[in-house]
Amino acid sequence: MIRIPGVTRADPLVQARPRPAPPGPADLVTAFRGLLVVGLALVLGDALLAAEPTRTWWVAWVGIVVWALDSLDGYVARRTGTASDRGALLDSGVDGSLVLALSLAHVGGAPWALVGGLLWPAFLLVQAWRPSWRRTLPHSPRRKIAGGTLTGTLAIAAAPFWPVVAVQVAVALAVLLVAWSFLVDVRWLERAAAVAPAARAS
Repeated sequence: MIRIPGVTRADPLVQARPRPAPPGPADLVTAFRGLLVVGLALVLGDALLAAEPTRTWWVAWVGIVVWALDSLDGYVARRTGTASDRGALLDSGVDGSLVLALSLAHVGGAPWALVGGLLWPAFLLVQAWRPSWRRTLPHSPRRKIAGGTLTGTLAIAAAPFWPVVAVQVAVALAVLLVAWSFLVDVRWLERAAAVAPAARAS
């Protein structure tokens, strides 16, 4: 046994230190989604470097599966009572990574897809120097609908049989929708940051 000088087994600080909870079943579903996203990103990156088609049936089906599983991990977390902030953060990261990966499939025909794909990493970068953006956003069906619409559009539009013009229009509309939702959230965060000092002063 290793003894730490000045700390005994009865030290309440040592005993009170919480242990991280083991991954729950919902976390495992999310992790599986994450692995699929990594594989998808690698395949798309390799295709771009080799100047090969990026809109393929494989990309479309993997994207659709990962998109569909997004509702499964939340359902499992609620049914098993294992919902947690860690799980929500992991789920958000996988969702953002999926959109970014799928946007690579449309670089050739609808490059504005990257605008939607880069919104999530851009938001994380701004949080590093803008504390007001670290607030927890209120639950919003609008945000879920906009994000799900963009993800589903990018995944379904990756199927190679769609006409290029149809893909361009669909992706543009989906990107505009999620960009609008993003701006609504940013406006809420900035307003909350402006109200907080006034509330403390009163």
